[in-house]
Amino acid sequence: MTLARITSYAEADEILTSRRFAQESKHESAPLVGGTVLVMDGPAHLRRRRLLAPLMSRTALAAYDDVVARTLDECIRAQGDDLVPLGRSVFLQLAASMIGLGDLGARTPRLLALLGPLLEAVTVEWSTRDHAVVLAEGLAARDALVTQFPALPGAAGTLATLMAGRPDEWDDEAAVREVVLFLAASTLNNAALLVHVVDELSRRPVPDDVLPAALAETLRLYPPTVALLRRALTDVTLRDGRLVRAGEHVAVDLHAANRDPAVFGADAEEFRPGRAVAERARPWGLTFGSGPHLCLGRAVVTGTAVTPGVHLRILARLRELGVRPDPDRPPVFAPTAQRRHDSYPVLLASSENRGA
Repeated sequence: MTLARITSYAEADEILTSRRFAQESKHESAPLVGGTVLVMDGPAHLRRRRLLAPLMSRTALAAYDDVVARTLDECIRAQGDDLVPLGRSVFLQLAASMIGLGDLGARTPRLLALLGPLLEAVTVEWSTRDHAVVLAEGLAARDALVTQFPALPGAAGTLATLMAGRPDEWDDEAAVREVVLFLAASTLNNAALLVHVVDELSRRPVPDDVLPAALAETLRLYPPTVALLRRALTDVTLRDGRLVRAGEHVAVDLHAANRDPAVFGADAEEFRPGRAVAERARPWGLTFGSGPHLCLGRAVVTGTAVTPGVHLRILARLRELGVRPDPDRPPVFAPTAQRRHDSYPVLLASSENRGA
């Protein structure tokens, strides 16, 4: 397949918002996330988003914030020497409440052990390991997930409840794939973002009131996926004159588009919270996508006028504890084209102060 690489913000946004391009991402990982809201298109995709919308209501967002507030210090006590398992533990609790798995408690280590191979398989397209091996490991972890972590009956306002109420929309296999997607997206992307923002702030500290802008700037610089693939449904002439023929594929390079100097300034490669951006551009760029496939969970991360977003609560607590990279243990990057860590050792205040 020949792909035209889209690097300008304007072209990328135009393609992502246009209904003349179809979703083409996630082919290899289809056994795990095929048929989910992430990869559906057209009327079926719109219907699925509407069905899932209650999971992102104002009430639901407030409940997720409560989950993080209730479990954060416990996760810090258990995993406070490394931001990767710490972040995954925190966001795993959030994902469990969203899905309908209940309070994980003592089950957390078992699910964390399954999470690694699941997450790598969901993003197998960008893995530098043997893809067949990655998928096999992920499918084995998925099967163990189904066996060991059934959804709790009667857990109102959860993904499990929504799916149980619409058997015409989700059969058993489709339901498992949707759960895997929510589990992966809620933990992998959020934990990776937490590491990136702490890393940037360790080099360029900002006052507490600038944390929201620092979070947005980190989102811009470190989108969770390398590219979004689209296929032209008809001949399309973009506003700048580029012609994309029907059936041709394009790869929207999020890293490049989010660093387009025409939108984010001559220093777009640098971490500068609160930077001015071009009209209509978002401070986090295209990290959440745009148009019909705008990330369903964006408000969980960026917050709303009522709920600030769970990352700010976590960052504020880590700053209280003096989070800083451990100079004696270097970070370890994951074996993927995505910029993601397998380990990011940190130092915090002494354990007796963590629950204070």
